[in-house]
Amino acid sequence: MPTSSGLDRRRKRTLTSLAFVAALASGGTALGAPPAAAADAVSVDYTCTGPGAPDGAQPLQVTMTAPATVPQGGTADLTVEVSTQLTVPIGVPANGVSGEMEITLGGAGSGSVTATGFTNPGRIPSGSTVTLTGGVASVQLDAAGTATFAPGNASVHVFGVTVACTVAGTAPVAASTEVTPA
Repeated sequence: MPTSSGLDRRRKRTLTSLAFVAALASGGTALGAPPAAAADAVSVDYTCTGPGAPDGAQPLQVTMTAPATVPQGGTADLTVEVSTQLTVPIGVPANGVSGEMEITLGGAGSGSVTATGFTNPGRIPSGSTVTLTGGVASVQLDAAGTATFAPGNASVHVFGVTVACTVAGTAPVAASTEVTPA
């Protein structure tokens, strides 16, 4: 049977994990064709559910990079980074957080793709903000015109806990690619 101090340590670790997930979820991821101009971050409000998720809509800053042009029928390789201005309550080891984000296509594009590979490449010291990088997705663009890409629903995984986040309202377009006729 666990001792009182063993239970206290386990309870403290669980509460710390939940606090970190809440901080990340509440505000807290291009190859091929020529890259577009430097992308600006867009602010997207999310409503999150799961252990430690905060109430109400919370903002994330999403930076998405897409190629400036691709030929009709070609593939646009996207990179995504997600940041929050909230700070973590404990230190987090490198690659201690992972995530996925749906990307909604518009204009000459339709449907959605999922960016995967988000993580924190370096250690995040206690009291620091969180940025997840390494999110990548590829999408084939069959129609000529301007294809747009907007952040969609996301999931964050840390310390064995998953928080699911849904876009609250409408997410702005974060990047676009001109699809040139074949």
